Amino acid sequence: MRALGLTLLLTLLAGCSSFKTDQTQAPASGSWDQYQQQALALQNWTLDSKVGIRTPDDSQSARMQWQQQTPRYRIAISGPLGQGGALIEGDPRGVSIDIAGEGRYASDSPEALLQSLLGWSFPVEQVTYWIRGLPAPGLAYTPSFRENRLETLEQGGWLIHYSAYSTDNGYVLPQRVTLRRADLTITVIIKEWIAS
Repeated sequence: MRALGLTLLLTLLAGCSSFKTDQTQAPASGSWDQYQQQALALQNWTLDSKVGIRTPDDSQSARMQWQQQTPRYRIAISGPLGQGGALIEGDPRGVSIDIAGEGRYASDSPEALLQSLLGWSFPVEQVTYWIRGLPAPGLAYTPSFRENRLETLEQGGWLIHYSAYSTDNGYVLPQRVTLRRADLTITVIIKEWIAS
């Protein structure tokens, strides 16, 4: 069940990094506003990445390809050398997950699916914002900035650290994102962003 749980968490995203605790000054309003507008405008995209999950009991990594065609998404996960894997597809009406060797699961929401299978939840909806270097709407947050972009974000009980950004297809977007909550650390290293 532990492998299934980690596979599901990898799948429902959308390693370990050190976090700075000092807060930097907020960027000039225009710079941060411009970044937010650019990142929010990116509604349809594909990212190719490596993702790792670390818990006190286990550590796993996989390749993740995430295709977002708002409001639909498709996330494909494959293990080393293409072994195993999972496919998640969803839209506002529901989500389905096909896990190699395990079967197919479905629910009205990814969060509800995780809760029912594992007994704990993961903020899948917020990750679609966090992965683009944005705070999720509707929740209080505490940011710190570096070069007019988020360096850290505390939101919904999660600490998100942005240790690298890159310019892909004219967009400045996160290249390395680490999400941490309690004993769970998720690292996403993005190899390529493609706007569509």
